[in-house]
Amino acid sequence: MTQGASGRSAKTGGCGCGASGAPVRLIDIAGAQIGISRLDAILRAVRNANFQDESLEKRELLRLTKAANYVPPGMEAAYLEVLWREYRGAN
Repeated sequence: MTQGASGRSAKTGGCGCGASGAPVRLIDIAGAQIGISRLDAILRAVRNANFQDESLEKRELLRLTKAANYVPPGMEAAYLEVLWREYRGAN
C-alpha cells in the first residue's frame, strides 16, 4: 500500500473476481473506514475544472464520487464533508 496526500492508505481495489480495479483510498467517514475508488483522480478532475464557485466544486466532487462509488442514501452530507476536506488538503 502507498500513502495518499492526506497520509491515508491507498491500495488497488477490485471486486475480488480477478479483474484489476481502480486505485482505492481508505478514508474515515462517520467513524467507518470507507474505500473510495478513484479519489485522487476525482480530486484532480475537480481542481482542473477551475470552478469559480465553491458550491459547484462540492457538487462536482459528490457527483464524480457517486459515479465511481456507492454512496448510501442519507450519507451524502457526511461523504461531502470528508471529500471537501480531502479536496482542500490536496490543493
